[in-house]
Amino acid sequence: MFLFILLNIQLFSFAQPGGQVIKGQVVDDLTEAPLAGATIVILNSDPQLGTITDENGNFRLWNVKPGRYQVLVRFIGYDHFIFNEVLVGSGKEVVLNAAISESARELEEIKIVAGTSKSNAINPMATINARQLSVEEAGRYAGGFDDPARLAGSFAGVASEIGNNGIVVRGNSPRNLLWRMEGIEISNPTHFANVIAFGAGGITALSAQMLANSDFYTGAFPSEYGNALSGVFDVRMRTGNHEKHEHTFQAGIIGIDFSSEGPVKKGSGSSYLFNYRYSTYGLLGSLIPEEAGKIGYQDLSFKMNFPTKKAGNFTLWGIGALDTQNRDPFDDPADWDTKADREAYQLNLSTGAIGLTHKQMFSQHTYLHTTLASSGNGITTSYDELDDNLNRQPRERVDNNTWKYTMSSTLNHKFGNNHSNRSGLVLNENRYRVFNREAPHLGESLFVFADESGRAMSLQAFSQSMFKLKHQLDLNVGLHAHYFGLNDELSVEPRLGLKWQFRPNQSVGFAYGLNSRIEMIGFYLARQETDGIVIQPNKNLKMTKAHHLGLAYDVSLTEHARFKVEPYFQYLFDVPVVPGSYFSLQNLELDWFFNETLVNEGTGTNFGVDLTLERFLKNGFYYLATASLFDSKYQGGDGIKRNSLYNKNYILNLLAGKEWQVGKNKANLVSVNGRLSFMGGDRYTALLEQESVLTGELTYDYTRAWEQQEDPATVLSLSFSYRRNKPKHAGVWSLHLLNVLGYGEYRGYEFNLKTGLPEKQFDRIVVPNLSYKIEF
Repeated sequence: MFLFILLNIQLFSFAQPGGQVIKGQVVDDLTEAPLAGATIVILNSDPQLGTITDENGNFRLWNVKPGRYQVLVRFIGYDHFIFNEVLVGSGKEVVLNAAISESARELEEIKIVAGTSKSNAINPMATINARQLSVEEAGRYAGGFDDPARLAGSFAGVASEIGNNGIVVRGNSPRNLLWRMEGIEISNPTHFANVIAFGAGGITALSAQMLANSDFYTGAFPSEYGNALSGVFDVRMRTGNHEKHEHTFQAGIIGIDFSSEGPVKKGSGSSYLFNYRYSTYGLLGSLIPEEAGKIGYQDLSFKMNFPTKKAGNFTLWGIGALDTQNRDPFDDPADWDTKADREAYQLNLSTGAIGLTHKQMFSQHTYLHTTLASSGNGITTSYDELDDNLNRQPRERVDNNTWKYTMSSTLNHKFGNNHSNRSGLVLNENRYRVFNREAPHLGESLFVFADESGRAMSLQAFSQSMFKLKHQLDLNVGLHAHYFGLNDELSVEPRLGLKWQFRPNQSVGFAYGLNSRIEMIGFYLARQETDGIVIQPNKNLKMTKAHHLGLAYDVSLTEHARFKVEPYFQYLFDVPVVPGSYFSLQNLELDWFFNETLVNEGTGTNFGVDLTLERFLKNGFYYLATASLFDSKYQGGDGIKRNSLYNKNYILNLLAGKEWQVGKNKANLVSVNGRLSFMGGDRYTALLEQESVLTGELTYDYTRAWEQQEDPATVLSLSFSYRRNKPKHAGVWSLHLLNVLGYGEYRGYEFNLKTGLPEKQFDRIVVPNLSYKIEF
């Protein structure tokens, strides 16, 4: 090791403090133990800069000029690792944390740079169907809008909308996605979540200033992930700078936010990081239609880190969001075009999570990760409608509050460089208060669809092992158990993954998993009342389940480009359906007022192939081309196989961007990015127009449910940015344009109150966001 370090030191040119700093830590990807003596080299700096990690795995590079760099990490017995095109500005220090893999093969076989910071998932036990999401990409990619959920829409196998940020993975509903933060399941961290559609919202409450790189899964995930049917978004917060105070302020059309970080006590290694964002109708008014009313939102997120010498590391973290929306009806009937014009609407929504995490290293091979957390959301809405005498009549009331207390503990142990195990337990005490009412017709009394407070326990336990076998084979095998106390159901779920690196630049993989998910609590609590007798037919409803099968072929075309093919098959079963009906919860978008009897007799299939061709940012240029060809079907309570609501059949995304270093010493950066998406049109059920006109109520032909399809969608988004690096700060001007061509998303049918005829409604949302950010 000593000779190896001496040889590498000869390559480096050390400089006195000055310019910007790149720092971070190098750890083992499985044990998270720090690696002392790892070498860090900036490959494209002039002169070349480098250093070596200390006894805690930490490193620091001084005097780095603003620009884009490749940073190489290497350590004897481990695969080499590259951070591609790291952006260095003058306003904030750059933190790079590398988790590198120990090689189980002979040292002479390591002849290439193994991976980049984006080519593999952060979780080393992910076999296939996983993608690392970069926060820098969320700000750079056109259509990303600094929103990780919208950025995921550019990945293969994912469909996205314009009017909401719901994530449709391989034909599954957005509500079947698992959101995790700091290893804990949380509610959808989105403003106006479950208002437009279940599982979707308007814009993320996750600030890009807070996030570290995160993992996104599209199926057949490792056994540590439970209560998920479609995919997993495993979000991580970064740790604040423990040596220097740094701040960011950003103002734009859609809001203003302020972020700050720094040491809690200098020299202790402790740090804080927080971000606050605020937006109101005064900023949003020019972007939203008049019928949306007055909108406002705010969010706060934070992370405080406290390392100790002997008692481990403690982290206190949290996120919270508040949303409001108010709309008044038009008082003059002459202004009524649709039913929405005579409605009054008020919304108050809150969501949040707070947790205390403790990590204890027992040795270089073992650590325990434990978290106590509370999370949940609440939504209160009221709809009133003006009658013909201009009197307000109550139409809808929603009071839906769900939260939970969580204890999670995971033990990670590395038996050797060929075998590692991760086992854990997650205990949730779920609490709820649901009181949902609706008037069947204008002027009638509100009917109660659900009215109950209570609690229900859920328990998850898992164990997974990773084996590095001969002939470049990696095997991941595990088991997940999921228990739900409300219906006393236990689901035992095997998981398996196998990856073969049969050539230095090529691999094939296979993964299988059985998964289950608890439905939204309101469906279990639905009540039916006849002659004063109340029953709850769905209290014993089972969890929905799915088998996932996936294959993958991955080839590195060059050091900076790759091509991936991922065929898959998903079989859903125990899906709640209405007996003898087309209806299945698999297709439900939004319905707070549901009290039909459900049985677990529905099924569904999603199969297809995802293609990805990607060039990582190199010399200022990148591109990403993804294609998904798929078919999504379901069987409702009548046993008839139909297209699902989310069966778009194909999705094609083309992204590209170019950067130029400009100005004195090429210290500034100009960036242009574009995204063009083609996808199948929205599915809908045919309207029985004559019956609708005669009854005055929209009436659909449910024998042809989801049979109709709108024209294919073409969506273009653009982004432009200019970064100016000054000695003490950096300023960034950005312009994001979403849906430049004005594609109209299908919203459904509404009666035209002036003609008396039903008409299709479309949202043609073109969203510009001009913003300025300063880092200092």
